[in-house]
Amino acid sequence: MADAMVWWPYPTVPVDGHATVDEAGDNQTCECGNDSLVEDWRSADRSGRLSFGASGSFDHVEFAVCPSCGRVYPNGALFDAGSEPVEAIARYDLSSQSFTAALAWYDHEAYGAPRPAEPLDYHVSADAAAARLRTRPFQASVHAQDTSVGRVGVVLDALADASLEAGAYDYVDVAVAYASAAGVRLLNDTLSSGIWAGARKRFLVSMDFGFTQPRALTRLSNLENAEVRIPNGRAVLASSTLRPQSAFHAKVFAFRNEPWYELRTLVLGSANLTASALSTGSEVVTKQIWSSPAAPGSWQHLQLAKPLLEWFDDTWETADLLGDVLDEYRSRYRALPKPQRLREDKTPATRRYLASPDGGTLPVQLAAARSLWVDGSSIIRNRPPRPGNQLNTPRGTRIFFGFGPESVSKDTTLGKVEIRVAGHPYVERSVRFANNTMDIINLPIPEHYGLTGYQDTILVFARDTPSAAGQGRFTLTVTDKKGLTTLKDSAANSVELSMHGGREYGLLF
Repeated sequence: MADAMVWWPYPTVPVDGHATVDEAGDNQTCECGNDSLVEDWRSADRSGRLSFGASGSFDHVEFAVCPSCGRVYPNGALFDAGSEPVEAIARYDLSSQSFTAALAWYDHEAYGAPRPAEPLDYHVSADAAAARLRTRPFQASVHAQDTSVGRVGVVLDALADASLEAGAYDYVDVAVAYASAAGVRLLNDTLSSGIWAGARKRFLVSMDFGFTQPRALTRLSNLENAEVRIPNGRAVLASSTLRPQSAFHAKVFAFRNEPWYELRTLVLGSANLTASALSTGSEVVTKQIWSSPAAPGSWQHLQLAKPLLEWFDDTWETADLLGDVLDEYRSRYRALPKPQRLREDKTPATRRYLASPDGGTLPVQLAAARSLWVDGSSIIRNRPPRPGNQLNTPRGTRIFFGFGPESVSKDTTLGKVEIRVAGHPYVERSVRFANNTMDIINLPIPEHYGLTGYQDTILVFARDTPSAAGQGRFTLTVTDKKGLTTLKDSAANSVELSMHGGREYGLLF
């Protein structure tokens, strides 16, 4: 039997049996009866990961894998076998999604089998992540999300990275205090193109104080291979106000295999499973990544994580099944006074994020930015022979100036704002969605303010306090790249952007 502490990149099952090698050394026959001349054995690299690059290798510490039963044999033993049987040292679980994904990708590279679907493409990226981790067996990073300084979607990105960096995983454990239907959708949409879909998912979600939406619990339970349990569910329902004896406030996202020391990535912090927490709320999480438990320095970090995994298992065993409490909770939730319900997903920033069909990071950043800067190399020459005063900006820039993101017909005036050149009075200017599908800002007449023009400058719009009538006000500073660098250096954060043609613009916070 193989030592249970040996790390393998895919889930394993108990192993026994051996292989025999013919006299010429050209053909191996596995315990299961598979003859390598009938069905070619697959090759694996030193980590045990299936790799067509290892085929034909004479490296004694690489492996051969029987595709019929998953048994793994060391190359060195096969090369030196002679007439002696070679013992299998591991056996991959053929029902594991991560192994079948790797096998499908191997067959695509080796035999021209159809290119695997999206979840299997993901496995290639996971290989690259694993290669990085072989030189750095444990990594930890901190991720801060704060819309006011332009850090939007940071938690969601950290979870997407954790899923990717986990490589081949078969289990996901999640514990959160609160969940919303929009949060569940965001998480699943973000991770659904990877191994996530086939992994077994366990969700611990509280009903404390009636904050979790019943629809969120239903959505979670309807995910593929998912089960939901409620910590202290019956005890919470025994309270007329859904008040727990002690609050469940954990926030854990773990991507792993079995047993416990096959933990791959872990995200811990302040974020619940709500759209706000994943995208626009002020949150801080840590992301921790492990490779092999046998790698130097990795084991001690895994030992530190063991109490968390044991806590999850213990809580899971004592938590109430969702089906036993959901109907009553749904009824009690509907009767709650509205102010008590979870409201964080209703903030303007979160609404704006969710309203964007292709990801709401930029609209949220535009609405929150203190300043917008634009490369002025595309000033419309609308006043020949005098210098132009109309600036082409990307569609959607209107949000910075206080207008909605809704689609409008071409050549539509969106509204008016007040803009002043630094040191001068405000003047009313229009913002228009033009025939060229760009948002055009009408700038103050340059010569009225001692300017020779705007062409080939850097234009910086700083948000000011609105007028008494509620109209947006902005101060325009005309500068160059050196002046822009000074402004960036003094900002809490900056976001660099570019238009389709390569012209640059950005945001300062």
